[in-house]
Amino acid sequence: METLYLMVQILSLLGLLCGVLMFWSTRKPPAKEGNQPLPALSIIIPARNEALRLPPLLKSLQAQSWKRFEIIVVDDGSSDHTAEVASSYGAKVLKCKQVGKMSPGKSNACAYGAQSAKGEWLLFFDADVQLAAENSLERIVNSFSKQEGKGILSIQPYHRIVKRYENLSVIFNIIVLTGMNVFTVWKEKFATAGSFGPCILCDKESYIATGGHEAAEESIMDDFALSDVFIAKDLPVTNYAGKGIINMRMYEEGPKQLMEGWTKNLATASQSTHKFVMLLIQLWILGVIMAALSPLLAFLTESSVALFCSIVVYLLYGGHLYFLARRAGNFHFIVFLIYPFFILFFTAVFLYSLYCTHVLHSVMWRGRKIKV
Repeated sequence: METLYLMVQILSLLGLLCGVLMFWSTRKPPAKEGNQPLPALSIIIPARNEALRLPPLLKSLQAQSWKRFEIIVVDDGSSDHTAEVASSYGAKVLKCKQVGKMSPGKSNACAYGAQSAKGEWLLFFDADVQLAAENSLERIVNSFSKQEGKGILSIQPYHRIVKRYENLSVIFNIIVLTGMNVFTVWKEKFATAGSFGPCILCDKESYIATGGHEAAEESIMDDFALSDVFIAKDLPVTNYAGKGIINMRMYEEGPKQLMEGWTKNLATASQSTHKFVMLLIQLWILGVIMAALSPLLAFLTESSVALFCSIVVYLLYGGHLYFLARRAGNFHFIVFLIYPFFILFFTAVFLYSLYCTHVLHSVMWRGRKIKV
């Protein structure tokens, strides 16, 4: 029993080390430097039944200190008041039409919006995001100008938690950031796995040259496929974390939508993560499980020292996980105390996502059956 306990403790500490290495730091778009001129911007928002989520985004756009942009909301077959809400905030509303041979969905809506855009730069926003500060938009476009206004700049929004069940997304949000390969201790040593779909900024010239969403529409992960077509043309793809710049509220309709959303995204996205980074993530998750088992094994050894050490390791893991969680969103302190439960939930959804992706070859999202 003592040997088993020692092995569990070693795996726990190894997993903790992997957690530090896989999510070493976050990087944010740099602050504005100088007064360089910026081209006109077209903000494109694909929207399907988003009447409740659009107002916070549109209000935050109205409050921006930099105003040289147009707002295009593409109504993708909504059955609610999406179009009316968007119009009331001064947005240009387009009734989505098929682009080429594209299938209905977000990619088609983005491509259709891009066709009507007048700006030199295109900024694709999900309807559930919200700019966090008055200078957020200016900071985003200034950051893009620093990469010479070419390629893609994407930002993962800070997850704003409102209801308790939304804390179930905690491990997913951590993995979304770490799985992009660029937040490890090695930074840009590994090529980016893709881009963050809720906020993607690109120049129109590159978008047209690569084929944009139309070239990427075969994938249910439009953000990953879009970055792939840009990288294929040797165009840069840069990713940032959005704390203090852009927020999002995910899956506010309830746990069912949360399950559907992560099932749709998880298995497909994980295929783009670098194998070494994926190994770090797997060892980190294993370490969480070992840290949870450690106090039980220590109790069976009847050693008070072993029990004390196990509790210390459990709390260390919880503290580190909570530290990572707060980089991704305003997750509740309960994450620190019962984090093994959240790991088990993540694992169950991930396995179900694999089943849907590789066996059923389809997932459900917003009432549509999407082929994988």
